[in-house]
Amino acid sequence: MKSKILLLTVMLLSFGLKTMSQQLSERVRINGYSSFEYENMISDDGEGDPNGSFDADLIDLVINIDLSNKLRFSTDLTWEHGSATEDGRGNVAVEYAFPEYTVKDWLKFRAGKMFVPFGIYNEIHTAKPAFLAVKEPLSTNKPDKFGADERFYPRWATGISVLGNFMIKSIEFEYHVQLSNGAQENTNPFEEDDNKEKAIASRLLVSPISNLKLGVSTYSDRVSELDGAGDDTGNRTKVFSVSTHAEYTVGNAGVELEFVSGKVAPSAGGDLKKSAIEAMVYYTFIERLTPYLRYEYLDPNKDVDEDQANMISFGLNTRIDKNFFLKAQYNSISSGDQNSEFTGVDYSEFQAAIVLGF
Repeated sequence: MKSKILLLTVMLLSFGLKTMSQQLSERVRINGYSSFEYENMISDDGEGDPNGSFDADLIDLVINIDLSNKLRFSTDLTWEHGSATEDGRGNVAVEYAFPEYTVKDWLKFRAGKMFVPFGIYNEIHTAKPAFLAVKEPLSTNKPDKFGADERFYPRWATGISVLGNFMIKSIEFEYHVQLSNGAQENTNPFEEDDNKEKAIASRLLVSPISNLKLGVSTYSDRVSELDGAGDDTGNRTKVFSVSTHAEYTVGNAGVELEFVSGKVAPSAGGDLKKSAIEAMVYYTFIERLTPYLRYEYLDPNKDVDEDQANMISFGLNTRIDKNFFLKAQYNSISSGDQNSEFTGVDYSEFQAAIVLGF
């Protein structure tokens, strides 16, 4: 009798676990990507890597949990550069984490830590399988590594968003408006705001035809000005950036263009104006080989001469298997003597990456 009861218990437990597993598989989706990179400066002098280094760049896990037909929770967890917190190496981060509630396709709400919706690359900058080059453009996305004092907009924000997509006749529209704490220096912007002003980011994408996407993005904020002791002076620096971009494909050929302009206006005057350009053309052969040519330009301060930076990149993206890519890229970097990053020293470098999406 006991053996029969035990057998029945095991069978019921097994059935319960199987049912639970099926329910979870229907509700939980786990995806991600990884990137392994190599970089070597070819020139004798410059800001590149003279040692030819391997980089366990990142592995990201993207988790989506469908809680109902209208509600999902989404998060991206990343481990960068061989993360080992015990040794103080690499970086572990929550790229984003938010619930999203869908009223209609044209009306969705999010709340939490999110990427700032700006331009072509910011929301996909960690998703290396999603773009051709080894890295996203520095001029428009990481200008602080290209000679600017700071970026045009913060990478992340904590706040609320409203977004959606809809059609008017044959024209497709996609919008995203985000209200957040914004950027700050003396507090954690993902925990609390250091002033009452909120940052506003917005992006509108329009596809008048299926192979053309036009976009405009804005970011505005009022950043606290601190005294020597790190206390709020009550004054605010106005920050405003705008991006216009276009992506167009015809057959196997494609082109993308982005222009970003920014203004930083301290309360005491002396506005700083800056701009950046990214342009790329590419062509895909036999559905696997995609050579590309990309140009980047940054003017970090329009009132300063000889501070600009340029980069011309020649690359080849090879699709080895489904969502598995080998990227190789040659960069030529030049700058003015007043550029804070490169100080007028021109150089060239080779980059490569093995990228996997799953």
